[in-house]
Amino acid sequence: MSILRQLLLSVTLAISVILLGTLALSINSAREYLSGQLQVQSTDAAVSLALSLSQPANNDPVVQELLVSALYDGGHFSLVRLTDPDGKVLIERKSAAAAASVPAWFQALAPLDAQAATHAVSDGWRQIGEVTLVANDAYAWEALWRSSLKMIALVVGAGILWAVFAFVLVGWIKNRLLREISEHVRDIGRDSPSEQVEARVPELSGVVQALNQTRERVHASVEEQNAKIESLELELNQDPVTGLPNRKYFVNEFRRALEAGSAAGKRRIDGGHVLVFRQRDLADLNRHMPREFIDQWLRAACERIQGTLKRMHVASPMLARLNGSDFALLLPGCAAPQAMMVAEQLRADLHASRIPVGEGHLCRWAQAMTDYGHGSQAGPVLARLDFGLMRAESAGNDQVVIAGATDMQSPSESGERAWKDAIQTALEHRNFELSTEPLLALDGRVVRTEAMLMLRTAPNQEPIPATLFIPPAVRLDLVADCDLESVRLGLDWLASHEGELAIRVALPSLRGQKFLRQLALLLTERRSLANRLFLEIDAHGLVECHEQITALAHVVSEFGAHLGVRRLAQQFGAVAQLHTLPLSYVKLGGGFVGGMSQSPGSQQLTASVLETARNLGIAVYAEDVPDAETQRILIGLGIGIMRGQGVRITNGA
Repeated sequence: MSILRQLLLSVTLAISVILLGTLALSINSAREYLSGQLQVQSTDAAVSLALSLSQPANNDPVVQELLVSALYDGGHFSLVRLTDPDGKVLIERKSAAAAASVPAWFQALAPLDAQAATHAVSDGWRQIGEVTLVANDAYAWEALWRSSLKMIALVVGAGILWAVFAFVLVGWIKNRLLREISEHVRDIGRDSPSEQVEARVPELSGVVQALNQTRERVHASVEEQNAKIESLELELNQDPVTGLPNRKYFVNEFRRALEAGSAAGKRRIDGGHVLVFRQRDLADLNRHMPREFIDQWLRAACERIQGTLKRMHVASPMLARLNGSDFALLLPGCAAPQAMMVAEQLRADLHASRIPVGEGHLCRWAQAMTDYGHGSQAGPVLARLDFGLMRAESAGNDQVVIAGATDMQSPSESGERAWKDAIQTALEHRNFELSTEPLLALDGRVVRTEAMLMLRTAPNQEPIPATLFIPPAVRLDLVADCDLESVRLGLDWLASHEGELAIRVALPSLRGQKFLRQLALLLTERRSLANRLFLEIDAHGLVECHEQITALAHVVSEFGAHLGVRRLAQQFGAVAQLHTLPLSYVKLGGGFVGGMSQSPGSQQLTASVLETARNLGIAVYAEDVPDAETQRILIGLGIGIMRGQGVRITNGA
């Protein structure tokens, strides 16, 4: 029960007690008054009758009876009696009349005390008798009953008036006092503090003043909490270094874009593109340079990209930082041609923002892009991009890798876990095989056979080439096992075939000692075949991990095997390292060879590389030859072994 109801109930009970007490006291006072009046009436009448009977003329018994009867017949007395001195009744008039209109319960509840009054009758000094009178109380009962009814009506009326007043009071308190307090309390939770309010009821002035002070304190506290919440939201959704959205925010926005694109009743944005790029050398940069400088450099690079997006009028792009080295660019509603232009411009910006790392080369970026459309899911799209980044890292250049629909058919759609299961299963059950292709000279002579490791995930499916599964193997730290399996299969091939065999080895395999130890064991077991085995490495390794390449060259030379270098044109810094290693051949290729027919400088640079290699006894091959004109130039420079769509073999083998 509320305090207000308790207060009203207690006041009502108190008033009820007061009214009932007043009623009881009033009735009792009236009863006592009427009882006294009856007694006075009886006494006065007894004195008067006794005086009348004491007159000598009234000593006659007939006259006495007439006087008694006359007094009795007046109806004011219920008993008139005359007795002699000895107490013998001489004359008596008596009735039992009572007030018929007065309830018996009321007579029992408030009895009237109508006592008998007596007086002596004398004749001179001689007493001749005694009169006794009892007043008739019927009229007194009726008067008391009527008076009580009026008092009861007055009390009930007062109670009803109090009830009405209490009801109105409760309504007034609720509608005036409580509503005013409620309005002031509601104002406390508003965003902006309202003006100081004055109490409309004087009794509430203290309460309203306290509420005003509380409102001010609450508003100050709310502003402080809002500032903290905003700061926490920034920390949760924003990268502290670049100010870009973080991975959580980007993924949520990407999913929202996918849902918005497929929502019914809305204008659907039919797909778009997502581009991710990774700073491959961020760990080395942090080791060689101050952290503050690297943070400033990353901010400047991101600001440059945002300026480019604004200049190209790209609609609703979102640039985010996924983690320390990975960034993402969401291009909703962006068609493929425009997306390619954005990707190429971003590649140019990243290329221009490169800074030196260590000694000898600039930092590198890896980029991958894919599209999404109606019905796409965020998980598979991001997994496809992750796979594209692995391919870009393995390629060793800054070209944008397009992760298209063909990549969705590989285990990359299930992410790294699927790759890990597939590669580990293949290693356990020896589900690898070699795909071989002969390397031909221009006269059709087979120089040697080149092999690529293939992963077979199921008997009824096409095997996956190393260019697809080696990047995830690098991320999963399984690349050394894959390369060792490639060497084992190569030795098996040499045991059953004539000629030489070249096998590619990934640079990440050389980071640990496991690969070199296991390679030495394999070559020890098949030492007789080692002199026909060629291990081919990427030219970037001559600059980035020269010590590991030197250790590999030592193991290879110890068993009579050979070492080759591919993609020398993409890392000309490796030319200075050619004399430090016992190499058998180097390969030129890529855009360097493709643009040779239009670039005399490329021809001169190739001539310099050829001269250096020949002085060191290293053969030079060419790859990615686009046309007959480039083939003619290469022949003129003295290169007789080449491969590409523009190569024409004079005498097929």
